[in-house]
Amino acid sequence: MEKYRSLDQPYVQWIIKEYQYWTLLLNDDQRYLGRAYVWLVREGGMQRFSEITDVEYTELRIIMCEYENALKELWNPDFMNYAWLANLISEHGGHGHLHLIPRYQDSRTFAGIDFVDGRWGKNFSPHETFKPSEEILIQLRDVLKGTMR
Repeated sequence: MEKYRSLDQPYVQWIIKEYQYWTLLLNDDQRYLGRAYVWLVREGGMQRFSEITDVEYTELRIIMCEYENALKELWNPDFMNYAWLANLISEHGGHGHLHLIPRYQDSRTFAGIDFVDGRWGKNFSPHETFKPSEEILIQLRDVLKGTMR
C-alpha cells in the first residue's frame, strides 16, 4: 500500500491499471463514457504538468495510447479531451493527475444505459455530473481492465 500514500482509499477500488509512475483510474463521473484519470504516483502537492519528468511523460504517453486503443475497441470515441486542472486543491493538494475525457458525437450504450455527450463540439465543462450506480461503475472498470493491453 506504500505506493498509494497520496491516493485516498476510496479511489483504490477504481484502479484500471497500475504503472511504474502512474495509476489509471475510472472517474465516477461518467457523463463521458469511459472518463478516467491518470494519477501521478510520486508524492507532492501542487504538481504542475510542466514539472513531470521525461520518464514520467514517456510512460504517460504510453498509457494514453493504451487507453485510447481500449476505448476505440469498446465505444469508438469521436475525439478525446485532456485536462490537468489541479482545481480541487482541498481534496488532493493539487496532486498531479490528468483527466482522459472521451467525446462522442452520438450516444453510446453500456449496460442498458444511454450515455449522451450533451456538450459535443464544446468544452467538456461545465456539464451535469452523471454518476451511475456502483454496480455499473464496477462493470465499466472491469470491461476497461479486460480491454487494456
